[in-house]
Amino acid sequence: MQKRVMCIWLPNWPGQRASVAKSQADSGGEPTDSNARAPVGPILLFRRDPRRGNVVAFANQTARRRGVLPHMPLSQCGPLCPEALVQEYQPQQDLEVLVTLAEAAQCFSPIVGLEPIDSEVWAGRSLPEPQGLMLDITGIPDLFGGESRFGSWVRQWFRDRGFLTSLAIANSVGQAWGLANYMFRKSVQDRLLDWENRGSPLATVPDESDAAHEPWIAIAPAEETDTGMFARLPIESLRLDLVTTAKLHRLGIRTVGQLSALPRTALPSRFGDRLLQRLDSLLSGASETIRSLHPSPDLCVERIYEYSTPHRGDVEATIGEHLLHLSGQLKLLDQGALRVVCRVALERNAIELQGVDGDKQRCESSTSTPAGTASVLQISLYQPSYDREHLLWLMQMQLDSPAFQIGDVYWAKGVTTQITMAAPMTWKQPSLFDSDTVKHRDAIAKLVDQLSVRLGREQVVAPVVFSNPAPEWTYAWVPMTGWRRTGEEQETKRKLRRAPRRDYQSESPIAGPSPHHVWRRPSRLLGSPTPLQVTECDEKQLPAIVRYPMANTPVRSLQGPERIETGWWYGAMQQRDYYRLQLENGAWIWCYWDYRQKAWYLHGIFD
Repeated sequence: MQKRVMCIWLPNWPGQRASVAKSQADSGGEPTDSNARAPVGPILLFRRDPRRGNVVAFANQTARRRGVLPHMPLSQCGPLCPEALVQEYQPQQDLEVLVTLAEAAQCFSPIVGLEPIDSEVWAGRSLPEPQGLMLDITGIPDLFGGESRFGSWVRQWFRDRGFLTSLAIANSVGQAWGLANYMFRKSVQDRLLDWENRGSPLATVPDESDAAHEPWIAIAPAEETDTGMFARLPIESLRLDLVTTAKLHRLGIRTVGQLSALPRTALPSRFGDRLLQRLDSLLSGASETIRSLHPSPDLCVERIYEYSTPHRGDVEATIGEHLLHLSGQLKLLDQGALRVVCRVALERNAIELQGVDGDKQRCESSTSTPAGTASVLQISLYQPSYDREHLLWLMQMQLDSPAFQIGDVYWAKGVTTQITMAAPMTWKQPSLFDSDTVKHRDAIAKLVDQLSVRLGREQVVAPVVFSNPAPEWTYAWVPMTGWRRTGEEQETKRKLRRAPRRDYQSESPIAGPSPHHVWRRPSRLLGSPTPLQVTECDEKQLPAIVRYPMANTPVRSLQGPERIETGWWYGAMQQRDYYRLQLENGAWIWCYWDYRQKAWYLHGIFD
């Protein structure tokens, strides 16, 4: 059987993730219909460059049409996109959401991985991060009625989640990647622009039964010997670096067909061996391995029951055996699990027994239940672990949840347990006098794991601090479990033989008050500033009587102001004068005068 590979490209992936996150935040976390979503508008993601300051890491299609390009200084983007949504570039969150989509996309294929990325940025890409998925679909499209219909199912699955995709099916990874990324390049950019302005990713969708008119799905015939379909693609479809692509452009070579017409013997000496490897992968379909999400083939165990079972204890015993085997494999690899996924394959009871006048009669089950029903149990951990008892304890909490139902209608016919994310175990030499924090570190990690399983991973979060002048934008909440941590940042002075007189990179541009300073931040910061009613002002137009909490209260003392201003890249420019007020009722509040709104706002309370 001919091997078939599907590539799913998510164009402008950081912008799509930011747009979906913004729409979910506007709707209070509830999923929204992509066709009813409000227009996105221009989006800018910036990063901190040690030499150039804040630069643009990503700009969506709306911002690009206005002249904003990656690596442009952020200070030059104000006149071009004054109303742009500006956020800090967070590649870890982009990878997190993409991995979550890849794990969910295993309903279409058991072998799903991220697109292969080299250490150098490819031509046509501005960010060195994956923006697509690779699936091994050998023999799978026949179950859906053909490859075109299978592509329509996959595309609709991503569309229901609010994402735009460009799909391609071919014999190799190189062919599928090239077709998905460059077959519909121009139409993808136009559709993205329309989506960002109108809020609808696909306003007009052709009839999916007509495969010839299905947009953004390229299918290369399995027995195709003519390379004309790939010869029309640009040389960027070969996944080349910027230097090699620039050399080919200077020689007037723009397409794959022009490159293939040159003598092969002269290419390696001028462009290296990688060029021929990528050319053979595209034209002749040279095999290329798909790196699945599983860290190792040994970290996946499957068992199919001879007869379906309605007993929860049988499933629990099977999971225990799987975790015993997986923990042993992790210990040999000196790795620990960060995510464990268990899929319990279910089938509807074929025979339902109903008592009628003391007799039992046989009746067929309903055929409306979709085939391939499964219950997915997933646990995430705070730190890597191969402790079988701890993993089994967390999985038992998932089995006891009301969402996992087995016994009446659905019976278990198989269990698959796999480690989808692992990390090396970290060991630290203990000191002579360990603190209580170090002694109870494992206990704290197990407590975080337990809370994440009971309450949900998105409910157990920790703050991440950002360098932002506005107090309400100096932090964000991220899940505490399921992350692969890479360690601390490396400072510039560690790379130099002699430390500079002043390390500007490690210094924060925001110098806030110390904990013992009179201008220290309040212990309780409001999520968003609320209007403060000032009943009477003194001769300096400062509050003399305020309405807090419910009655008019005189101000005993006032300290300030502390001027805080934000740049345009953080949204609407903020100009505030903060004051610390001591009231007659004993309360200390933190309020500010907004020069834009010409009003007083309460922002914090000192407990």
